[in-house]
Amino acid sequence: MPKSKRNKVVSLTKVKRKGREAKEQLVEHIHEAVEKFKNCFVLSFDNMRTGPFKNMQNKMRDSKQQINSFYSQYRFFLGKNKVMQVSLGKSPETEPADNAHLISKYLKGQVCLLFTDKTEKEIQKFIDENKQPDYAKAGAKAVFTVFLPKGTEALQNYGHGMEPYLRQLGLPTKLNMQKIELLADTYVCREGEELSVEQCKILKLLGHQMANFNMNILAIRDKKGKFRETDAGKHYLIHNKEDAE
Repeated sequence: MPKSKRNKVVSLTKVKRKGREAKEQLVEHIHEAVEKFKNCFVLSFDNMRTGPFKNMQNKMRDSKQQINSFYSQYRFFLGKNKVMQVSLGKSPETEPADNAHLISKYLKGQVCLLFTDKTEKEIQKFIDENKQPDYAKAGAKAVFTVFLPKGTEALQNYGHGMEPYLRQLGLPTKLNMQKIELLADTYVCREGEELSVEQCKILKLLGHQMANFNMNILAIRDKKGKFRETDAGKHYLIHNKEDAE
């Protein structure tokens, strides 16, 4: 009979910063999830923000019916990538279950683990139905051009107290009879260009959402140990390797 990988002792000596008790608790919870749920998904985020992520979680439990079906059959683990890598093992010798260590290489950057009894098709459908528009972060590319004409009309919805802040963000403004006047025709951004911090703040003030909160399935492991990498997972690893170099 092959040696069982359950209740494996995990060394946390290489994991720093957080309290040891919290790390050990996280490891224990992940081990329990590996045993309990049928599937483990590694998910990455596009434009990760706490609000949209919480909204997605809340939609999983909007009704008693969903609580009894979906919410009772999932568990998210977000953050603490190094601890999650240790808990799943980095080699066959340190993994708590067959092929669990294959998940560890994806635990870099903005990712999470989702343990659930739902199928890949069901999870993908839920993700597709719950994409949420959001404001772009610095470094994202503008998806359309935003132009503000010279004069007071473009910024008429903002009180005069906002003028110093708008000027600080780079807009050529001044006060004119308690109204904010734009001194020249101004392109806040042009389609395809990389956005700066200041541009993102201006776009948010103007109400222009140029991003979507979305999740991508990178890899899946089932309870029997079958592991599969998705195309998104392949691209994610290549991208992270290029960033490291």
